Amino acid sequence: MRGSRGIAQLVVLWAMLLLGIMAMSFSFAMRTEALAARNGVDSARAYYQARTGVNRAIFQLSVSPIDNALREPLKGEEDDASYETRIASESGKIDVNFVTETVLKDVLRNGGLSTEDAERVGDSILDWRDADDMPRPNGAEDAHYASLPAPVKIRNGKFVSVDELLSVNGVTPDLFVRLLSKAFTVHGASPSVDINSAPAALLRVLPGFTRRAADAVVSRREENPFRSPAEVAEYLADAGVPPAAAAIFTTSPQGRVYTITSVGKAGGKTARGVECRVEVSGAGTKTVKILRWMDFLSLEEVV
Repeated sequence: MRGSRGIAQLVVLWAMLLLGIMAMSFSFAMRTEALAARNGVDSARAYYQARTGVNRAIFQLSVSPIDNALREPLKGEEDDASYETRIASESGKIDVNFVTETVLKDVLRNGGLSTEDAERVGDSILDWRDADDMPRPNGAEDAHYASLPAPVKIRNGKFVSVDELLSVNGVTPDLFVRLLSKAFTVHGASPSVDINSAPAALLRVLPGFTRRAADAVVSRREENPFRSPAEVAEYLADAGVPPAAAAIFTTSPQGRVYTITSVGKAGGKTARGVECRVEVSGAGTKTVKILRWMDFLSLEEVV
């Protein structure tokens, strides 16, 4: 009898242990599902915060002087959710359809490419946009792109999108994200670059610029935007930038295209973003036309 009671107690103990393990597993599963649901809700909230920032930026562009709209980031907050939105003029980048060979290859070299790679990518960009089928010494034309495992049709004309650079011989996704997408546009409408809206990342790789000179330009224009090419030339000369390098700049933007970048946050650790490219036209209450829209997920956790 004692042996039977011992076995029964052992069976009960094992049963209780198994039930405890099952209860813990169920609890962990429910917690995981609850966290996943919470993350999903926060992700949606962050996304719509970002969209709120875009809508506010579009409104600002439609009713405010452009200089005022570009001056400060737009911010908003609601409980544990918020957004920050920036507007940048595409006139502050180099138009890839107008850039000279010298400036193009200098930017590529200053952006970290070897002389050989800068020649290859530079010649390939120029071959892509010209109308002939004669490759430059280090470039590529139809024959090269047709021989690829996934053949590409070269445009032999103006780039219609900066993303098109990803198809050019020698351009890697890393090079595009790190440099080309930040330095070039197809909406500049001229060979000139607006010094008041040129991103610091571009100024640092322009011919004749140092990081110190680029940062000095950014600090100066935040306090007092440049008003004339003569003022630009004088300031750059004092900063040690060669006179030839100042020739690329203008203080009168030619284009009317702007990029809106908006990041929304919710729940402390969830961030979502929207990048929107718009064209502004008219006077008074202006018309804002959306040219491109891209949703993205920020991989950086927000503490």
